[in-house]
Amino acid sequence: MKAVCLGLELKYNRTMVEYFGLVPGQSQMMMINSTKLFKNMFLDSRIENANSNRTIYNIKNLSICGFLNNRLMSKVFSAIYEGFVGNSTVFRCPVQPGVYYLSNSVREVEVPMIHPPGMFRLTVRLKAEKDGNLLTELIWRYRVRRI
Repeated sequence: MKAVCLGLELKYNRTMVEYFGLVPGQSQMMMINSTKLFKNMFLDSRIENANSNRTIYNIKNLSICGFLNNRLMSKVFSAIYEGFVGNSTVFRCPVQPGVYYLSNSVREVEVPMIHPPGMFRLTVRLKAEKDGNLLTELIWRYRVRRI
């Protein structure tokens, strides 16, 4: 099974993040300019069928600091982290204010056979607290097809 990226939408909280988007003049690199210290961060991730809006995968409040301290806790998130962050940025907790770079080069990836074919939306939200306000949100639209 192959997933092909069809589009990406980025949102961010302007009181805690000064900028989140493409590096000016580049299409393969994104930049986050964080203005606050974050002692911990939490991730919500949801995959929905784009046609029916039915949720097929949902995780809430994954501790980013817990993951950064032990990336073996999730092989799936480790693979995504390596492809998205790689060696371009070092994330440690607490996350210090500053400029961080992320890859925007994922266009086509293999997905597990359990992922159904069709059109989907992957929404990833980062928060400073479990029930806190949004820091950043990424929405990928993609199509999965059998190969």
